[in-house]
Amino acid sequence: MKKIFFITIIIIIFGCSNESAKNQSQNLLSLFVITEDLELGNNRVVLSVLDEQGQTLTENLRFSLKKLGSNKITKIEEINTSSWPPKRNVFVTNINFEETGYWEFIVNRDKETAKAAVNVLENSSTLSIGDTVEPIITPSINDFEISKITTDIDADKNLYQYSLDEALKQNKPILLSFSTPGLCVTGACAPQMEELKKISNSTNDVIIIHVEIWKNFDEVMKKGDLSVGVLNDSVQKFNIKTEPWTFLINSKGIVKNRYQGFVESKEIKIDLGKSDFN
Repeated sequence: MKKIFFITIIIIIFGCSNESAKNQSQNLLSLFVITEDLELGNNRVVLSVLDEQGQTLTENLRFSLKKLGSNKITKIEEINTSSWPPKRNVFVTNINFEETGYWEFIVNRDKETAKAAVNVLENSSTLSIGDTVEPIITPSINDFEISKITTDIDADKNLYQYSLDEALKQNKPILLSFSTPGLCVTGACAPQMEELKKISNSTNDVIIIHVEIWKNFDEVMKKGDLSVGVLNDSVQKFNIKTEPWTFLINSKGIVKNRYQGFVESKEIKIDLGKSDFN
């Protein structure tokens, strides 16, 4: 794989009233499913709702879900707002998909409706919740100068103290994050690093590991060409195809949560404090 980029595959269906052309023109909600890697079982899903001017909406919205081909509609009761870069609001919820295939998210506001379909696969392309993490080597300051293992211009050395294989021996929770702040095409990588640093500065109870996407990022930056990039070994091993990706691993080395795209530090802290984390 020579290029890595954040792709959101979305099928957007605008729901319109059939009463009149006037009513149709007034129905201008858009629903986007930002999370593209969805599998059987529990998934963190991020949604965004826009108005006709492309502004994010957060008020007076009702969300539901159905399996395409089924008449059963399930109301999404627990859904939270989150602030994503650059200055936009999204919704975060957890959905337990019991079947593979196409599912449809629905949002309603007054008489307006928008829908977005997603494809749920049997297995994720990367690490899944419940997986035991393989102890592989990731770049750390024990073997490299920090400037050689990250594109972060304000790097926090605490994020590079451990290789993953060594971290798994410490019997501590691990936050494993893949991104490339200096070469990110989504604009979310550098903000994600700042969220990781907030956690690093507030606790010593979690080992945080940042893994740069590109092994030869100096060459990529010098040539301005992602096609010459060579992926870090762990990026290839865990089949990381989008960025950023962050995994929350408990002290037993088991993935307890995963976050495709940006995630606020406060959400991670909530997940760390859950009673079933270990």
